[in-house]
This record gives sequence, C-alpha cells and structure tokens, in this order.
Amino acid sequence: MNKSVNIIGAGILGLAFARAFAKKGYSVSVFERTPKASGSSIRNFGMIWPIGQHKDQTLQRALRTREIWKEVCDDAKIWYKESGSLQLLTNPIEISLGQEFYDEEKYARPGLDFLTWRQVESLVPFINKQTVRGALFSPTEMIVEARSAIREIPEYLEKTMGVKFHFNTLIKSVEEGSVTTHLGKKHSADLTILASGYETQLLFPEIFNQAPVTISSLNMLRSYPISDLIPSICGGLSFLHYPSYSVCKTLNEYETYCNSEFPNQIKHGIHLLISQSPLGELTIGDSHDYGNHHDPFQMSSVDQFILDYMNKLLNLEYLGIAQRWTGQYLKMTNGKSEWFEQIDSTTYIANGPGGAGMTLSWGMAEEYVSKL
Repeated sequence: MNKSVNIIGAGILGLAFARAFAKKGYSVSVFERTPKASGSSIRNFGMIWPIGQHKDQTLQRALRTREIWKEVCDDAKIWYKESGSLQLLTNPIEISLGQEFYDEEKYARPGLDFLTWRQVESLVPFINKQTVRGALFSPTEMIVEARSAIREIPEYLEKTMGVKFHFNTLIKSVEEGSVTTHLGKKHSADLTILASGYETQLLFPEIFNQAPVTISSLNMLRSYPISDLIPSICGGLSFLHYPSYSVCKTLNEYETYCNSEFPNQIKHGIHLLISQSPLGELTIGDSHDYGNHHDPFQMSSVDQFILDYMNKLLNLEYLGIAQRWTGQYLKMTNGKSEWFEQIDSTTYIANGPGGAGMTLSWGMAEEYVSKL
C-alpha cells in the first residue's frame, strides 16, 4: 500500500510538495482553508528570478524550479513567458556594481550580459533616456500569471497524479499521524507537511513565536495594459535586496549613497520590480515592511514612493494604475533560505522561502521529499 501525506496549504509551496510526493508514489491530500488559494502565492509578480539567488547557495535550486515550472505549464497549458530580466543602472556607482557583478558571475550564469543604454533602448523603448546609462541582462528569468496559475495547478495535479484537494477546509489541529478538520473529521497519513505561510502560527503558535522568522508586508500595483512587450525589470536598488549581489565588494558604498538619495525607498524596503501579464499589464512593486504584526491599512505614500522610483528609470508618467493590493509572507531572520523543521515523528513545517517562493518552491520540495 502506498504511503500517504497530508499537506496543509494550497499555495505554491503546498503545490510543490504535493507534486514531489506524488512523483514518489505517495497518496497525497492537500487541505486549504479558503475556497481557492488567496494568499501571498497569488499576490506576487509571478517571477521566477534566478538572478537574485546566490550562485553557491540557491541558484541551482532556482534553475531546477524554472525547469519544473516549464514542465508543469507545458503539460497543463498554463501561460508563461521566458522574459529574461533587465537591471537598469542610472549612475556611476551602479554601473561599477553592475560591471563587478558581471565579472564575478558571468561563468556561473550563461548568457549574462552587460548592455549599453542604446542596447537597453532596443529592448525597452520607454526607458528614461535622461538617467539610464546601462543594464545587466540575464536570460534565465521567466514569468507566469500567478493569480491564475496557482489556481489552475490543483486541477492538473488531480488529473495527472491523483492528488486530492480539500478546499474550504480548515485544519483545526495536527496530531502525530493525522489532521482534524473544522468539521471534526480526522484524516490519517504517514506524514504531514505544513506549508501554510505565516498562518503556521494558528496551529503551532509557540513554535512560530520562537522561530527565526518575521512577516514582510508589501505594497503592489498593476497598470492598465500597454502595447510594448518588455523583459522583466528591476533597478539599482535591487543590489541591496538579493543575496546574489553579496559578491560585490562596493555594496557598502552604494548603500550609503542610497540612504542619501532614496531615503523614503530605503525606509520602506522598496526596490523596483516590473513583470508583464499576458494581457500587457505591468505588475509593479514592491515594498518590504517587517514585523510580526501589520496594520491592514495600505499607505498611498508608499505606492507613490514606488512610482517615483520607477519614473526615474522609465518614461511612464501617464501609466494608469488599475489595481492596488498588499501581500504578506514569512521572511527568515537568520540568513537561511527556508524554514524546514520537524515537529514530531510525522509532522514537518515547510515554510519561509520569503519573496522567492515562486523561484525556489518546486526545487525546494523536490530536495526535501528526496531526503524524507
């Protein structure tokens, strides 16, 4: 008889573990408290972003995740785009950092290139010609439409791998070898995986409160469609956000510069990211305010700080904003890329890839399931 596993959470991490266990022959049940996934997994850019992952730590996991995304999307007829990415650089310090990163990483990242502003203009016709001086180009980034893809994958996993999904089903308690729903029904299994984001605190508050995690709250925006097709975009402030750039020896100098030049963006953890939906809309963000509790009130000033920075890089002053929203996700505070912890002989927490959930989850699940 096949072994069985209960998975709590139908976001990207829960889906990734469901696929990985099903591939190993497990009987898989996934429990999601809402009628369909509504958390951080649908509130992001849909970016698979290997350029942000450190070459000696999580880059290979990111590239494996990219392979699995393509396999799943091809099989399930889900839209994706191998967009590549441009990091737009606007001043001598950023140009120097970009050149340093290119020199350090070009052999680990095939296709990485350093572009002049004229080459950039051929890819993004509406760059701000007054400020953009060059860019780093990477071919490995891709995008999916997260808000639809995350909700389409369960049907694919049910049809192709027999994964059972229980939506609108709240898990009230987790015991060794079983979970109990809000209706009092007990579901036994050989293993239980908690992949429920910051909601882990509802089931295991003492463990959550002692864990090296915090909650990141972010502001996001989506524009009306534009006619141009563009790569995914980030800006110089991304040097301060991603672990991959820790190889650059002049980051401290750049951080000092940004504290002076972009104080509001630094205060709210803003670094520009832009992805484009299949309809041509731009998803724009984002900010990062950290803490274990966040008020539910979205600050329009933070949105404006994001747009102000975008307008330094792009000539999109008349871009219409169609949607605004907030998201929350767990962020590790100990420098690790994920939180994987055994609670008892059958129960594990799988959590904490932070803002890299879309980039790392498939690969992370594959690695841990192989170990288990």
